[in-house]
Amino acid sequence: MAFNDIEIANIKRCMEFFMEKRRPAEHLRDELDLSYSIEDDSVVIFEVRRLTWSDGQAQEPIAKITHDKSNSSWSLFWMDKDSNWHNYDEIMLGSFSDAIRLVEDDARGCFFG
Repeated sequence: MAFNDIEIANIKRCMEFFMEKRRPAEHLRDELDLSYSIEDDSVVIFEVRRLTWSDGQAQEPIAKITHDKSNSSWSLFWMDKDSNWHNYDEIMLGSFSDAIRLVEDDARGCFFG
């Protein structure tokens, strides 16, 4: 189920703070950047890299935060090198900001290496 307007506003506000801290310096953003998308009941964070062999860009998902409305919890996933999502610690989180803090801290190197 998709997010309502209030949930989207809260997610965007939280993501603004995250992006301010985690995005590469402005002079590097043509080569490497961070972005996110809101998709149904999930927020996907991805790296954006300029392709060296063309004028295009590649988006590589690094984290997915999914909301389970049935129990008002959030799950955090990381993507492996084979493009498979894995649940981070198999724990349910109480808020979107709890999940984004785990991505930001990246204690295990699952998201940013």
